[in-house]
Amino acid sequence: MKTTSIILSILLLSSCYTYQTFDPEEYVAEMAKNTNHSANSNERSRSKANISDLRRARQNPNQNAASSSVEISKEEVEALKTKQQANIEDKVAIDPSTIKLTDVIKTDQFYKVDSQGKEYTIEAKQWKADTLYAVVKGTEKELKFHKNDISSFKIRKFSKGKSDALTVAAYAMGGVAAFLLLK
Repeated sequence: MKTTSIILSILLLSSCYTYQTFDPEEYVAEMAKNTNHSANSNERSRSKANISDLRRARQNPNQNAASSSVEISKEEVEALKTKQQANIEDKVAIDPSTIKLTDVIKTDQFYKVDSQGKEYTIEAKQWKADTLYAVVKGTEKELKFHKNDISSFKIRKFSKGKSDALTVAAYAMGGVAAFLLLK
């Protein structure tokens, strides 16, 4: 019974969040993915506008605007596709060396920061110029970190694997408890 209560308390007290070191390439990939997603929707709306412009241009002036069932030639569609591909290739990739610390550390999120040889688990509150104002997790102690004083930091992220393991363990404990109660 003692081991069961220890395992149960470990499950209840463990968190599904982990702290991972900051990887500039991963950050750039996330930023590019987010930019690509919004760029793709912009490109779709541009291509729809281009197609409607082509339809209007090919439409007979005596024809009613509501009857725009004019077929667009395959060559025009291919020209639009190649134009869109050229726009995608023209986008500038983000250089990892140009990433600013103030862009990565966002307010109201948790981080582990190494500053002057000490590691702090903090919640970032705000940036004022080059100084980060943060609260140490678990206390109300407010600290100031200059961006040059921060030697490294870890970002708090949700761990799906850890979450799944805790869920399976909790179901197993519930099953064992139900079995022992019914026995």
